[in-house]
Amino acid sequence: MKMTPFLLLLALAAGCKKGGNNGGGGNTPALPRISIEDLTQAEGNGGSNNFNFRVTLSEAASGPVTVYYTTNGGTGVATEDFTSVTNGSLTFAAGEREKLLAVPVVADDAREGDDVFTVTLSSPSGATLSRATATATIQNDDTRIPFTNAGYDAPTSYPGYSLVWSDDFNGPALNSTFWTNENGDGCPNICGWGNNELEYYTDRPDNLFFQDGKLVILAQKESYGGKQYTSSKILTRGKKTFKYGRIDIRAKLPKGKGIWPALWLLPQNNVFGGWPRSGEIDLMELVGHEPNKVYGTLHFGPGPGSQQISRGYTLPSGTFHDEFHVFSVEWKQDEIKWFVDGNLFSTARKADVGVNNWPFNEEFYLIFNLAVGGNWPGNPDASTYLPQWMVVDYIRVYQ
Repeated sequence: MKMTPFLLLLALAAGCKKGGNNGGGGNTPALPRISIEDLTQAEGNGGSNNFNFRVTLSEAASGPVTVYYTTNGGTGVATEDFTSVTNGSLTFAAGEREKLLAVPVVADDAREGDDVFTVTLSSPSGATLSRATATATIQNDDTRIPFTNAGYDAPTSYPGYSLVWSDDFNGPALNSTFWTNENGDGCPNICGWGNNELEYYTDRPDNLFFQDGKLVILAQKESYGGKQYTSSKILTRGKKTFKYGRIDIRAKLPKGKGIWPALWLLPQNNVFGGWPRSGEIDLMELVGHEPNKVYGTLHFGPGPGSQQISRGYTLPSGTFHDEFHVFSVEWKQDEIKWFVDGNLFSTARKADVGVNNWPFNEEFYLIFNLAVGGNWPGNPDASTYLPQWMVVDYIRVYQ
């Protein structure tokens, strides 16, 4: 019998309901969905420590499910902070809905910031991806600063000079006979210390401490005193002053955009009036986005802004963060010279200031500080790794 078009359509529709596209199995069942969860965990203190990421299926599968994964660095660095994995695989047996994906993390005893890395799932078999990327936060649980004693060391004597004062910072506390902490943010008198700096200086053990016979000044990101960063500043004002001689300071410096360590001197008595008329001697300054270069500077002039004589020294290789270096001035009447590791890189004389007053034949005191932000270095950005630290081995003064 010949079917009419209407009967043919009915027959086709009936066939679709009975067999569908599977030839009789009903509609295709939806595949389970795979998700991976974020993880925050303490690093640990030795060897390695597994970070176990929870990976789940939205429902159990009737057969095996396989998914691949790859680790990627953030502030955490592959091999230094966590194990690098490319196209690792994870398989769910039939009926399983949860698996743990283990990534080994390096568990050292070095103080550092909280680091992050990611794990990304890909190429699933027997399932689809729902949440494919997880972020791991490696929480720092260490207190030791990672450094060795490597680097340049100065002679212990110079012809024509005698050692008149030194501090080797053998701890366990700052010697109050010589040093004072200057805390705060400069307000209300000199807010931001005159440079729009972002830190609040404290004398807390978090910001100033001693390790292996070294002084450590540490800057970190935290809310404190209305600021978003803390650090430390020490000085010898009213306790130890200097006029002429050679000053050697052995230190290992921080790095990073917006980081600004300084070893410098200000006048004990403002004989010629307030800054800059009575002068400022910057023995060493570094702006963290130039980690291989330091500056020696004089500030002077009638004000309100300063006039400067400033010159830089660039390392032939590496950075000042890699190991210790010795920063020096040789200070005589009407003349100051700057050195790095015994290499002379700048000389300023009274004649160089022209008609301005030369205020550098008076008593000055020392300042060590680690600033964050400011007019010169700019503010930290996404590339700035915190905490950062300046480690000082010793200061020696010869006259």
